[in-house]
Amino acid sequence: MLRDTRRPHDYFSELLTDLDEAIEETQQALDEDEFPLPAEQVDAAQQLYQLAIMRAVAHYSAGATRAQLKPVVESILPLRRQLKDKADALPDEHQVYRRPFEQFGLQAKADGSDNVNRYIYALWWLSLLVACQVDSSHIAAALDLINNSGRDALLDRVAISLGDSRRDSGAGLLYPERYQPLYDAFDAAPEQRPALVRTFLESWYANNADTDWYESHLCDCEFVYTDYYTGYWCFEALLVANLLNIDDKLLKTHPHYPKDLALSAG
Repeated sequence: MLRDTRRPHDYFSELLTDLDEAIEETQQALDEDEFPLPAEQVDAAQQLYQLAIMRAVAHYSAGATRAQLKPVVESILPLRRQLKDKADALPDEHQVYRRPFEQFGLQAKADGSDNVNRYIYALWWLSLLVACQVDSSHIAAALDLINNSGRDALLDRVAISLGDSRRDSGAGLLYPERYQPLYDAFDAAPEQRPALVRTFLESWYANNADTDWYESHLCDCEFVYTDYYTGYWCFEALLVANLLNIDDKLLKTHPHYPKDLALSAG
């Protein structure tokens, strides 16, 4: 059953076909050395990783069950590992090029995309992994690739909750104006947590005006990297709700909360 009604079912069917083809064709081009420069290969690998996340979001919007979504989510890991491999292969003098792709909180863009997008996509990826109940070793591998230990307190608390006992705990948030209520939920009393996550949900979309996907429902949907709409779902709120076993009755009424992936939903 279609979950996002901003677009009809046919739109999501066509979009998912386009995303599958884009990933397959870009991967084939990368495998066949059609990107001769190492930096171009990093760009292509980054696009593949991001497209895989957005494909999972689109599947959820189109009505995929948790079981149907799980293999789609599991397919993200090898693409993120490929991104690291391509970055490792950069010549020594070009290693600095990888920083905007991998280090959160920088002001620099990477492949035309603001750095904040990569932070958000990392949280979405972790949220999808938790919601789909992917194996803990798979999640540990994802955390190793995301890294950024000690740079952001929210990401660190999430990682520690997922079993990363070696994680340094950051002193502050990279994006406090967006994520403070969500972070506060970790230290709040259980009865206070739903209201804090709901506060985060209320301002979530407005606070993301600088993201690639903001107002994407208005795009012409001619498939060009980010020129498409996959749905507006606050997977960050879902991640914290699932990790902290929050009573999410207050959250389920919010249109951006992906309630069907709440672990409390069974």
